[in-house]
Amino acid sequence: MAKEFRDVAGKAAKVVAQQARQRGIFLSLSDGEIRSFLSGVVEAGERLEAYADLRPHHDCPKVPRRRRVQDGFGGKAPARKMAGAAVEIAAFAAGAWEPDSRGRLTSVFHGEPDSMAGQLLVQFNPVTSGCEHVLAVTSQRLILVRIRSGVGRKLGPAIMPWWVQRAQVPASRRYGQGDLGLGFADSSWIRLNGGASARGEALRACFPDVPGPWPGDKQPRRR
Repeated sequence: MAKEFRDVAGKAAKVVAQQARQRGIFLSLSDGEIRSFLSGVVEAGERLEAYADLRPHHDCPKVPRRRRVQDGFGGKAPARKMAGAAVEIAAFAAGAWEPDSRGRLTSVFHGEPDSMAGQLLVQFNPVTSGCEHVLAVTSQRLILVRIRSGVGRKLGPAIMPWWVQRAQVPASRRYGQGDLGLGFADSSWIRLNGGASARGEALRACFPDVPGPWPGDKQPRRR
């Protein structure tokens, strides 16, 4: 009986994990729900112009677990939160991505962890899985909104773990696969999946179209 129970529990856990992964990849919120959550974090006087359920390209540098941030929704004792924050700050100061990161060999990301693109990538990868992320443009800023979710959990609330002024995003470019690139004022940049959707195109249109070359782009071989 104990073995049968473990087998059933194991299968159930796999199903839950699979649903959580799917939810983390495909945004399952309606436009009304997204706008409701965004209205809760957009400051007074700002106007929401566009938003999209984008994700960092899978070849972006891997964020080491020691560098990953908490999701911001609580769940740990204050002392543990403070200790975790200290560890994250120390790791951030170390200044390196995962040594075997594929992003070093591909043209999908350029920047260190403390760059604008690097901070965005870190915030896209919190310790807690199952969070929904929405990248939005207001009349003043580009913001990342994190929404608590996951299998068996109530949606919400939402927080804004990262933002920059729109003037700090002087370039964007479209890729053949429908991906979207965002370039920042500190010369860092990141490639995001999902730009082929109407939402992604609306967000890309908010920034100047600068096809390249961008800092860190691979130069074509001379014959």
